Amino acid sequence: MKRAFWVALTIFLLGTSLASAQPRQGAKDFATLMMLGQTALNMEDFANARVSLEEAVALRPDDPAAHYALGRAYAGEKRYQVATEHFLETLELSPDHASALVDLAAIEENTGRFEQAAEHYRQALAQGPNPGAQRGLASLLAKQGKQDEAVKMLIELAEADVQDAKSRYQLGLVLMQAGDCEGAVGQFQAVSKIDTTHTGALMNLGNCLNRLGRTEEAQQAMERFRATREEEREKTDIQRRGYFLLVEADKKLQQGDLTGAMSHMDEAVRLNPDDPRAHAMRGQTFEAQGAIAKALQDYVRAAELDPSDPVVLVEAGRLLGKTGRLEEAVPYFKKALELDPKMPEAHFMLAAAYFQLGRTEEAGREKAIYDRLMAGRERPAPPQ
Repeated sequence: MKRAFWVALTIFLLGTSLASAQPRQGAKDFATLMMLGQTALNMEDFANARVSLEEAVALRPDDPAAHYALGRAYAGEKRYQVATEHFLETLELSPDHASALVDLAAIEENTGRFEQAAEHYRQALAQGPNPGAQRGLASLLAKQGKQDEAVKMLIELAEADVQDAKSRYQLGLVLMQAGDCEGAVGQFQAVSKIDTTHTGALMNLGNCLNRLGRTEEAQQAMERFRATREEEREKTDIQRRGYFLLVEADKKLQQGDLTGAMSHMDEAVRLNPDDPRAHAMRGQTFEAQGAIAKALQDYVRAAELDPSDPVVLVEAGRLLGKTGRLEEAVPYFKKALELDPKMPEAHFMLAAAYFQLGRTEEAGREKAIYDRLMAGRERPAPPQ
């Protein structure tokens, strides 16, 4: 490996974000489109999510994460045939994509193709522990009248993780549907302790208690349900206001108005300080303004709030590297690769970080993986 190449590569990597640090006008870049699409998905704004994610897929037709997110958008719009096509394309590009298998199975279950659904749930489980796949399979078994098998699977999940509210809630539903309200009450009570905002658990707890003749307790549960539902409505309203502020901020960025965009993003973060997308978007804009320390703070916070987003992890790692904190940057790149082993940018930046740290063998290995992943793709060119 030539040192000159590595020096150029390192300068390029640590100075260039996945989402361009220049005011955005015209076409958006892939990372920005993915961020906007994921934000819209989180707010169940499936139409806007689809628009951003279709552009992302057009930019990178061989990116499994983009196809998977677009499949979710189509599924949210109940356009199941197109959603299925994108989940299948995700699996073609990344055969071990368990989430695509689970979502594909859910569509098949909802459309009455139980055999295919069961097969895909089992394929996801064959890759390793997957509570979502196990809950899905349990739901399918219950629909087929196999309540005993469903209950057994859900009890296994609940015992494996006492804080697993989703499995306990589903177990409560299966027990209630089977006529075992006594057993269901215990599960709904457990869920409401784990997650005090779970309105479904509170409502079904009230219903079951009423069936059992425990009317005073049922009334108390329903009062808690109504109060919690109102609180959740207020929270959702704040989240939606924050989301639409980000939409407006993106329009300002498209117009090259960084100041106007920043004003909207500041307000979005103030309204909902636990929104990782708001922090990530503001971090991108801070970097465009040259405020690297503030950009790093926002990206690190975004990664803390949503450690399952590989793009945010890579950006946080890149900015750590840019400020000379390479040892701290490496875990961010590695975590991104645990989530998405085929993410070229993460291998690319990890290679540069390893080189700067003197770990040339590991740098070469990551560079080789990057080269394989980028075969046939257009690559960014290091400066001359």
